Amino acid sequence: MTEPPPQEHHEHHLFHDEMDAQHKRDQEQLAKFGYNQDLRRSLGFFSTFAIAFSFISATNGFYALFYYGLDIGGPAGLIWQWPIIVFGQFMVALVFAEAASHYPLAGGIYQWGKRFMGGDYGWWVAWVFATALVVTVAAVAFGVAPIVCALMGWDASNTTTLLIIAVCYAVGPMILNVLSVKVTAFFNNIGTVTEIIGLVVISIALYAAVIFGKGDHQSLSVLFDTTPGAGAGAIFGYGSIFLAAMLTGAWVMYGFDTAGGLAEETINPTRAVPRAMLFAIGITAIISAFWLVAMVLAIPDVKATQAQGTGAIAYIFDAHFPTWVTDTFLVTVCVAIFVCCLAIQAATTRLLFAYGRDKMIPASKFFGYVHPSTKTPLASAIFVAAAAIVVLLYVNLGGSDPFIAIARVTAWATAGTYIAYQMVVFGGLIARGRGWPKDKAYFNLGRWGWPVNILALVYGVFMIINLVWPRTPDAAWYDNYLVIVSLVVVVIAGAIVYAIQKARGVDLSATIHEIDESPAEAAAMEALAAGEAGRMLDTSVEPSAGSVNPMSAEDDGKGGLQI
Repeated sequence: MTEPPPQEHHEHHLFHDEMDAQHKRDQEQLAKFGYNQDLRRSLGFFSTFAIAFSFISATNGFYALFYYGLDIGGPAGLIWQWPIIVFGQFMVALVFAEAASHYPLAGGIYQWGKRFMGGDYGWWVAWVFATALVVTVAAVAFGVAPIVCALMGWDASNTTTLLIIAVCYAVGPMILNVLSVKVTAFFNNIGTVTEIIGLVVISIALYAAVIFGKGDHQSLSVLFDTTPGAGAGAIFGYGSIFLAAMLTGAWVMYGFDTAGGLAEETINPTRAVPRAMLFAIGITAIISAFWLVAMVLAIPDVKATQAQGTGAIAYIFDAHFPTWVTDTFLVTVCVAIFVCCLAIQAATTRLLFAYGRDKMIPASKFFGYVHPSTKTPLASAIFVAAAAIVVLLYVNLGGSDPFIAIARVTAWATAGTYIAYQMVVFGGLIARGRGWPKDKAYFNLGRWGWPVNILALVYGVFMIINLVWPRTPDAAWYDNYLVIVSLVVVVIAGAIVYAIQKARGVDLSATIHEIDESPAEAAAMEALAAGEAGRMLDTSVEPSAGSVNPMSAEDDGKGGLQI
């Protein structure tokens, strides 16, 4: 009996054999950028998509922000802001997808900004993004604490309880990130599937309750209803209210670049990463729209639901389902938040690793360290969790209301990410004016590059202004201009670190290492150079009858040399 042939490896497998041909091609491509394969390359398309999807985490975002959008803009504002946000961020994702296909490197937008505009520019992209990501880890970890308290019957006003839960959500993902990227992907994939199924199932149940149930609900006309009196006295009337409602989607739809941050751990990243980013946005957009419409139609009474504040979702569920359904959904939210923390930490860790590898920051060896066994950026992973815990300590023990403090933190988390994104989009526009891209990659925008890039920039700048715009005139000035204050603090701190690196003699503009030949070709050229140098130095020795001048060597067609 003959044995069946060994199973062939395909790029769509969840995990891949590191010795397959694709892995070798990926390693050679990485070497062309001047980097070694220090991280373990084992992620397939789904795992890379799941990382990006989990960072966005519509379940987490809309659970926290549904009441805000409904209260500010009414049902119409909550529903119709979403397609605008999706369109704008999809334009940004298209720019990122093209960049990621040409530069599939760990660190994502840091690497793209660096190659568009130079090392100094890339330094600032990474600095702004890193500060935003660290506070994002803390904000998301804190967000789950009241939900866990509700499920367990604990006192959500106890700051110590909130702190312990949040710290667990910061440390747990860190441990998984340290173990290996396969472990991270395994748990993240489970969480992604759970989140998708949870949103779809609860949406179908809500539609069924609206169509067949006996509870109070809304008709389709509610999708065009605004809050009565909304916009009265505002500069743009209801338009001003709608702009505020747009922050709901803006605070949710970002993080898709995470797929690019893990490019050096993805099989065939020049193809898989762009698809993962676009799929993450597309699937999030469709499932979220399906869920949002279901939620709005299931509202028993709009005014009463608006009055519930953060309890609006539970109020809607309780009007149609038994309590266990609400509890099950809350468990799904907790799972989604855990894998969201996992994805954010994975992205931040790779950003700091790339930052350190290029010697961009003090303690670069620390941040660039990769554990020889796990092949993960161990030190960076620990630092990210520790930094998040410091933020959580400030939020919970700083003396002010922790929910107000975390709102301040979240403001920079979102705005800082949008600013970093637009720095890359702007850099891409400048690079395009200089003739980029000159080389073909798997994903190219072609003639659509200019209009897509311009649309992405216009949307991004508009949304940054919308995020920064002061909307609380009665609040303290530093709260009303919180994003601007945060940006000033980040820039000042960055300028100090930047100056320290310059004073140490680090040339931050000289961090782009790109070679034209493959590692095999480079080794061959070194061998030829060494051989020629040896012949010239030893002129007293006559060549033997069988020897050939190294410079006459020809390629044997197999990657080696025919002597």
